[in-house]
Amino acid sequence: MNICIIGGRLQGTEACYLAKACGMKSILIDIDPEVPAGGLADRFAAGDLVREDPAVIEAFRSADIILPANENDELLAKICELAERYGKPLAFDPEAYEITKSKIKSDRLFIENGIPCPKYYPDGRLPYVMKPSDGSGSTGVKKIRTEEELSEALKNKAEGDIIQEYLEGPSYSIEVIGIPGNYRTYTITEVHVDKGYDCYMITSPVKLPDEKRKRFSEIAVKLAELVDLKGIMDVEVIDDGEDLKVLEIDARIPSQTPIAVLKSSGMNLLKELADITLYGEFRDENKAGKGQEKVFCAYENYKKSDGRITQEGEHIMRDAGPLTFRKCFLGSMETMTDYKDSESDFRGIFINWGKDEHEVLKWRNTLLHRQKD
Repeated sequence: MNICIIGGRLQGTEACYLAKACGMKSILIDIDPEVPAGGLADRFAAGDLVREDPAVIEAFRSADIILPANENDELLAKICELAERYGKPLAFDPEAYEITKSKIKSDRLFIENGIPCPKYYPDGRLPYVMKPSDGSGSTGVKKIRTEEELSEALKNKAEGDIIQEYLEGPSYSIEVIGIPGNYRTYTITEVHVDKGYDCYMITSPVKLPDEKRKRFSEIAVKLAELVDLKGIMDVEVIDDGEDLKVLEIDARIPSQTPIAVLKSSGMNLLKELADITLYGEFRDENKAGKGQEKVFCAYENYKKSDGRITQEGEHIMRDAGPLTFRKCFLGSMETMTDYKDSESDFRGIFINWGKDEHEVLKWRNTLLHRQKD
């Protein structure tokens, strides 16, 4: 099967990895010839799809299924138009995405349907967090700790910014895939964020009691039903000690978490998405999400700069050069990196798995002590 992945940064990198893992041939399209996923795809057509460059249209038409892996509204609209024009199955739900890309729309959905979520200012109490309504990740997120900072934030608040209470506690993510009447959830992952609210590590499985696992799965399915999902959606929550409160939902292929789910449970979310898109049903048994995973996985981002290796948030990978896949690089089981030589700086995704957290994370000391490699 040939899958056309449109977008070669974080989501495209994830999709190219998952495609290879399940035996699909990946055809990548991006306007930038130096995107990270360009080095991972089986075929890379660099060009402007919106302007219908002939080379990228030919690549698009050669695919069996189309996967948007970007958040560019103009490009997404063009992908939907071309998929309809050429009769290509589209692993994407534009109507659900239109709701989930806006934090204002999705938060309204939570509130109106009794889904637990952080309160909006002036409800709740300090600290708060201010963030843009559109987009995902940590871009534009600012913590508000004092009344003075709140006053300043209210003065400088851009149109579309939202202010919500800031909740403390571990963050978790779950994916839901399906069509109305047939949804599945998968292994829960823990999202580890740095002081800038950027995710630097994903681990799976997580230490949650069965009742919370069940509740998280039920919340995800309810949200899928509310947006009439036809495809995949990522749901992120924070456990503040009172409840699992939904931070955001995104109806598009996520980055980072699917690889951790694959290593931990054996379930390939791209394969699941392709099956539900092409056949309207799942073709594999769901081995994930039951709290019985036997493999612990850690997915982390590192960079080397000025001879020093440091752990960083996922933002470093957005502007990485074309990645190559390596095994046993700097002690890591698998790595996707733009490493060139021992003298150059590099960025990379490091993936390790084993029987437990101690076994998997022990390699970090080896990595961080090899500062001159």
